[in-house]
Amino acid sequence: MNRIERFARRHPAGTAAMAGLALVLLPATLLPRAPRAGEGRPAAAALSTAPAAQGGEARAALSAVRGISPVACELAVQAAGNGWGWGMGDAEDAPAVGRASEETRRVLAWLGERAATAEDVATLREGLGDSDACVRRMAARLLGRDHVPGGVDALLEALRSGDAGRRDAAVLGLGYAGDARAVGPLTALLGDGDPEVRGGAAWALGHTESHEAAVAVARLTRDGEARVRRAAARALGRLEDGTSVPALAQLLASDPDPTVRRAAAWALGKIE
Repeated sequence: MNRIERFARRHPAGTAAMAGLALVLLPATLLPRAPRAGEGRPAAAALSTAPAAQGGEARAALSAVRGISPVACELAVQAAGNGWGWGMGDAEDAPAVGRASEETRRVLAWLGERAATAEDVATLREGLGDSDACVRRMAARLLGRDHVPGGVDALLEALRSGDAGRRDAAVLGLGYAGDARAVGPLTALLGDGDPEVRGGAAWALGHTESHEAAVAVARLTRDGEARVRRAAARALGRLEDGTSVPALAQLLASDPDPTVRRAAAWALGKIE
């Protein structure tokens, strides 16, 4: 049983809610936005929104999130990869979608296919190095989807980059990919001096279904930063590895941060 099936079985209401959220929010992010007075787009940073013969849908998806607010960005990124709803064609019947542009409908159809061509992957790989943080996150999210040829390879290459923005995007994409090849490189980041990097790596490892990852992440339950201990606890809950019970029980019993204790309690409840 994969992670989505486990989640759907345990949380049917949550599954339905997330599917509905994806249907409502993503089409809105892809609709063209009229520029404000005096607003221009930097020529060097912009990706063209014009349809292209190769990689056009991927390019349009990235362009749609350029410059949007951080909140809208996270909603779009989280919705973009799951394929619930529009993967079955249901989004075609949502209000106002019928009046959307041809480009919007084409991009939605492409997202529903949960597949990508070599040209799409090249466009998304380019997006990992974009100057816009949301473009990088969306590119990473789409590269981390199932059935994207070379997607994990592109993310692993970006993970080795010295650029912090590319690396952060790669961690995000690898978490959604849940590929075993990422366990070693992500584990190496657990010792990074930046707590955001350590916490992000723990989050990503929590999606790999790896015992090796569970052993490595459990060591972070003694980290000096509450943000990292919380991320580690949640990751251990998703991994559902019984060897992490003692570390989680220690957090629940004695961690000074209440958010860490709540995460530990949730994680212990997930481990059968």
